[in-house]
Amino acid sequence: MSSAIGGVGATKAGGEAAKVKEQAEANGLNKDEFLQLLVAQLKNQDPMSPVGSQEFMSQMAAFSTLEQVTNLAVAGEEQNQMLAINQSLSLVGHQVTYTKQGEATAEGKVESVDFGKEGFSLTINGESGIPAGAVTKVS
Repeated sequence: MSSAIGGVGATKAGGEAAKVKEQAEANGLNKDEFLQLLVAQLKNQDPMSPVGSQEFMSQMAAFSTLEQVTNLAVAGEEQNQMLAINQSLSLVGHQVTYTKQGEATAEGKVESVDFGKEGFSLTINGESGIPAGAVTKVS
């Protein structure tokens, strides 16, 4: 328990939020599980030797940090998604050069951006399903 919490508590940069979230989940402890563990610890503590207030505050601070890092990671992911969508939408009507699957390049006018369950793609000269990341030049 303490190694996962220590890793989260040691985080100082917001840019590492997604990495910390993945690391915490890889270690098998997300914020809901952490809270359940904390509540279980409080319910089952020895009445003759209760958790000290300093240790309890430390655990609450670790939980708060974990929750905020998780929220920051989610907000960052949403922002990145919106930026990618806006960049793709700005290509509509422009002539582009893009890389096809066989490493061949092609040119065409972006007609639309398609939004689906698996993300979004471009339609160029009637050919749909082209990832925006395949665009190498915009004219």
